Amino acid sequence: MELTLNNLLDFLSHELHLKRNKINESYNISDFIDGYSAEDMLIELGDKFNVSFENFDFMRCFHSEIEIMRGFTLCNLLRLTRIRKIEPLTVGDLYEYMKNNPKQAMPPNQQ
Repeated sequence: MELTLNNLLDFLSHELHLKRNKINESYNISDFIDGYSAEDMLIELGDKFNVSFENFDFMRCFHSEIEIMRGFTLCNLLRLTRIRKIEPLTVGDLYEYMKNNPKQAMPPNQQ
C-alpha cells in the first residue's frame, strides 16, 4: 500500500477503533495503544507500508507490557505508584518517521 497521510489515517482509525472523521494529523496515538498491541501495530504498519521501525524509539512513546503489568500489582496499587511519563506520538509524527524510514531493498545475492 502506498504511504500517504490518508492511507495512514484509514489504517489507524481501523486499528484503534476510532471513527475516521475523528482522527487527524495532531491526534495522539499514545493515548490509545500500548504494550504488545503497539508493537503489533508497528509491525503491521511496517509490512503494509514497507517501512522500517528498526530505529524507532518505542520506549519514548509507549509503555512496555511489563510496565503495564507491574502497575497493576497489589503492592503498586496500594502505594499508588505511577507509570513513567511518555512523550505523545501524533499521527503527524508517525507519518514523518515512516516517510523517512523506508525498508531498504535487499541486495540480490541475499534474497
